Amino acid sequence: MANEHDSRYKKLFSHPSSVKKLMLSFIDEPWVKELDYSSLEKLDKSFVTDEFINKESDIIYRIKFREQDIFIYLLIEFQSSVDRFMSLRMLRYITEFYEYIVSAKKVKKLPAVFPVMLYNGEKRWTASEQLGNLIERTIPDKYIPEFSFYKIAENEFSNNLLAGIRNIISAVFYLENSRIENLEDEIDQIVLMIREEKPEEIRLFRLWIKNYFNGEDTDATDKIAGRIREIEEVKDMLSSSLKKRDKMQFKLGLEKGIEKGLE
Repeated sequence: MANEHDSRYKKLFSHPSSVKKLMLSFIDEPWVKELDYSSLEKLDKSFVTDEFINKESDIIYRIKFREQDIFIYLLIEFQSSVDRFMSLRMLRYITEFYEYIVSAKKVKKLPAVFPVMLYNGEKRWTASEQLGNLIERTIPDKYIPEFSFYKIAENEFSNNLLAGIRNIISAVFYLENSRIENLEDEIDQIVLMIREEKPEEIRLFRLWIKNYFNGEDTDATDKIAGRIREIEEVKDMLSSSLKKRDKMQFKLGLEKGIEKGLE
């Protein structure tokens, strides 16, 4: 199950547009809105150790924030049980990432890294996001390491809230939170959530759906896939029509310009 999650989530968040939607829709930090999302660049490097490779997956992006490079470290947690020492593991990955930067090039200062954990287990997340809460305060606080990560737990978002966000990430969370046996009743809502997305994002969601059901042919999957294909076709037709219209307007404008020039 973890490998299936790994595959579909890695494909989903290998697209900068998906990361942008995750950040803007599900991270409650004002400064996140100031990031230059046009500069998003994925790093082809992982820092998850072999010990946890089947339980989680990491994706790292470089992005500009106020003209400076920062990094987004996205850890996707697949296991259903809650690891109370997740903050320690996350810190371990960040320090390994820093070691990699130091060994790769000379730096005077280490870049800022924003650590985000995406959890899609069924159990409620109960572990602290702050490392300091896991350490006994038997010595002065200045010697106690402080580190925090940002938690996104899919099961903490109500379906009403997700339905109001309306993008492929909220649709993914909505689907993960829905019962398979009730899925046919949810088709209209899921389609409504993605219908304003760009054609390439709708195609990405359709691939995610296919992987989610592991190629199973059920009435629900057939109906969702069919409805999504309809949206894709309409989007493609609209895109082609708009391109034709733009070409016609350009041609008409050019002809009028030539006429005026001749006059």
